[in-house]
Amino acid sequence: MRTCHRRHKRNIAVRLDTLLPRPLSPETGPESPSLANCLLAGIHLDRKRARALGWRGILPSHQGHPAWTFRVAGSPHVYGLVFLKEHTDKTFLYGTFNAHVFPRAEDAVLDSFPLQALALAMKPEYESMLRNLSLHAPALAPFCMGTLRITAALDGSGLSVALSAPARYRRISTDGIAVRLDGTASRQWLVPPGGVEHDVPAFRLLLRMFTTLSATMASLFAEDPLLSLRMVPQCGNSVTNCGQKAWILSLHAELGTTPPPSSVSRQSTPPVFPAMTAGGKPLRRLPAQRHATTPAQNDTLPVLHILTGFLGAGKTTFLRRWLDYLNGREQFAAVIQNELGPIGLDAACTKGETHVEALNEGCVCCSLADSLRPGLQRLLKAAPAGQVILETTGVANPANVLESVKELSDLVRPGLVITIVDALAWEHTDSVVRAAQIEQADVTVVNKADAVSEARLEEVMAEVRCRNAKAVILPATHGNIAFAHLDALHSAWLDKQGGPPSHSPRLRPVKNLHHPDHTDEEFSSLCVILPQPVSMKDIQDMIRSAGPGLCRAKGIVNLNERGNVIPTVVQYAAGQLRFEEVPDDAAERSLVFIGTRLSSVCTPS
Repeated sequence: MRTCHRRHKRNIAVRLDTLLPRPLSPETGPESPSLANCLLAGIHLDRKRARALGWRGILPSHQGHPAWTFRVAGSPHVYGLVFLKEHTDKTFLYGTFNAHVFPRAEDAVLDSFPLQALALAMKPEYESMLRNLSLHAPALAPFCMGTLRITAALDGSGLSVALSAPARYRRISTDGIAVRLDGTASRQWLVPPGGVEHDVPAFRLLLRMFTTLSATMASLFAEDPLLSLRMVPQCGNSVTNCGQKAWILSLHAELGTTPPPSSVSRQSTPPVFPAMTAGGKPLRRLPAQRHATTPAQNDTLPVLHILTGFLGAGKTTFLRRWLDYLNGREQFAAVIQNELGPIGLDAACTKGETHVEALNEGCVCCSLADSLRPGLQRLLKAAPAGQVILETTGVANPANVLESVKELSDLVRPGLVITIVDALAWEHTDSVVRAAQIEQADVTVVNKADAVSEARLEEVMAEVRCRNAKAVILPATHGNIAFAHLDALHSAWLDKQGGPPSHSPRLRPVKNLHHPDHTDEEFSSLCVILPQPVSMKDIQDMIRSAGPGLCRAKGIVNLNERGNVIPTVVQYAAGQLRFEEVPDDAAERSLVFIGTRLSSVCTPS
């Protein structure tokens, strides 16, 4: 008997090599994991496109069966797919994957999950198990809510994905579930006899994952898939609250040549949930789809993050660590560095794989505000990047910088305001500008956490939280944090409220319409050119002669140490003097002093 295959209504000639640039060869091994990887991980090669489609990060793991964990916009959960099996006929290959939903441990939806799932979510190793789903898939089986089937025409002319899951993943415990109380013979019922052990809205929880995956198909093939929804009674004795038969829902997205529904229904069924019967309701659009399948015009612009923090807090060290993280993941960024003095030490220390635009001899929050646009234009022309990091001077008020950024909406999108706080110098917090930096932050990084006791660190973080309860607070040692948190936070705020809290409108009293800046506190800078070699004592004498108002000193000098002249970076902050290795393209030999009411610096003869 001849089998008729369905073609896409619009007779679109689908080319599967758009997704997988080689012929399918299931005789040499399963091909559906490769197709899944192209859909899930391949789209992330274009990060802007992936974000516009709703992807919020993915982690493949292949120690056992191929598996992927990922996040999507509009859902707080982590999703997981684990390859289960594949079979073929003369025309198609059929790959089956178990589909998991992993709520956060504190999420109330866990109360509706199987008790085994709740116990796993409470374990300290829960998150690490998710990061290696391939290895821990058997243990994480209680989080499996349905199956995903990928079907592909062997000649490359068609592709479909189908999500199958019960409307309610529900189980009645006939005998009940009890635990024995400590030290007694009595028992306490967790689930009374005849009670509901779990009742998960499985299909609804998986829907966001499927709509993002289907939208990715539409974007990659530049064609909307044919959508249909099918329903069949669930096998077994499962019933709803009203005593009615429970239902399995199956959502299909198809492109090109696909097998007829009857042939799909005759295939071997997944181990947990049965396959779908023929028929179904055609759909005009994907349920729960909120994100465009192509990036909006604004989404193509780079994100501008503002990195601020008081003098000597460790902004440049943090920036270098951040750039190392980004470059290691091919998320290339560009940098604008602003310094009060005429010598661009921070820019010299940061250059490497990163394009750096230096704005010196002024502060971007006031005197150099008009230089920001041309500097940004030069930077983006020289080095197109997905994100730009603006490192301000240590006395910049980010509120003033944000005012300037509003005028740059044609060049960049608003990003995070990240404030670096010096845990070692926290007691010196009487500066209005320093307080403004903390209050305006989306993320506050408490740096030099290793230089204080645990009790003192907790005290500093608590005081920072009192000044800005909306900010996320992260401790750091030598400028190191889990930098993946920054991308996750920015994406979460965009999805939830359209942007980070720092960019939300704030009402202020009329008398306070002026944002304070460093000129209100009489901060100034003084540059001393030092072409001759200097000793460590000479540097210490210059620092003392600058007066008690000195907050920061930095520069590059030729240090005379026991008759050897060594080019050296000088860093002074919070009463501590240290020396570092000089970058290759070191700037002119000089020291810059920053503070209030500075005295004339006594230069060595």
